[in-house]
Amino acid sequence: MNAVTATRRTIRREWTAFGALLIISVGLMGISDTTTARDLQSVANTLASPVETVINNIADTAGSYFSALTQIDHLRTENEQLKQDNLTLQEELDRMGAISQLNDDWTKITAEQGAVPYQTTPVRVIVRDTSTVQTKTLIINKGSNDGLVAGEVVIDAGGALVGRIKTTSATVSTILLITDPTSVVMGKDFKTNATGPVHGSITGDLQMTYVDITATLTKDGAVVTAGEGLPGTGDISPFPPGLLIGTITSVTTDRNAVVQGATIHPSAHLTDATFLLVITNYAGGFSALPSGCVANPTPSGSPGKSVKPSSTPSTGTSPAAGNTCPPGSSTPTPSIQPSGS
Repeated sequence: MNAVTATRRTIRREWTAFGALLIISVGLMGISDTTTARDLQSVANTLASPVETVINNIADTAGSYFSALTQIDHLRTENEQLKQDNLTLQEELDRMGAISQLNDDWTKITAEQGAVPYQTTPVRVIVRDTSTVQTKTLIINKGSNDGLVAGEVVIDAGGALVGRIKTTSATVSTILLITDPTSVVMGKDFKTNATGPVHGSITGDLQMTYVDITATLTKDGAVVTAGEGLPGTGDISPFPPGLLIGTITSVTTDRNAVVQGATIHPSAHLTDATFLLVITNYAGGFSALPSGCVANPTPSGSPGKSVKPSSTPSTGTSPAAGNTCPPGSSTPTPSIQPSGS
């Protein structure tokens, strides 16, 4: 009974509240179009306008700030991606430049190979030691397995003299540069034919010495290989004639002396050459001859006529007795050791 009574009371209160709200709503609707209501609404709007403006500004500022943070984060991500792409492109450009330079070097060396009147083998430099305190050498990527032998002459893509092969192994060879102090070659002024030995030095320049005082050496003149053996050795030069050695930078003369000298800047690219050419068919010196034979020099202008040892061993007797020396050699003589020229 009490529960029923409580429920009825709750229902009556709800209907009473609903009725009151309905009456108020109808009343407000009735007076909303009156002048007084419009005045009150205007006053309320005027009072609320600053607050609304402040709230709108705060909302706009907060929205702009959030949007800016989002854009900044997006730009940061794009910037990092662009940096990575730029590094990748730069690496590709650097690699393309290196490949292009390698192709240019190879093109130059193959062009020179076709222009040189000798049989040559192209090689690539794999180790470079041009310091001033050690032997000046280059190591190349071919050796005895490729037919290279010690003593063969090496030139660069411009045809300038680089040096000679000092030692060989199965797959690599060591070149002694012309700038090494132990290197020596007979050179001559291209225009005046003034001749003298050219030595390397620790400075990297070449020194031409013992040139007859009556001969003419000119500054800026080109010096080439003379194709002659060193005086007093009785040997044939291992260097073909006409290979460019360098340019005279200064001439040393002494009125009281009977000889003069010159400093030469080497023309070969010793510090940056990638590919070189090894001359494989020039017969110079006695290193390729059998014991007991003396070869005549290969005439200038006939570089292709290589002197090769006979397959028949020397017996030390006369030619009629069976000693077969290479073509162009003289009668047998005591064995002559090759010099370092």
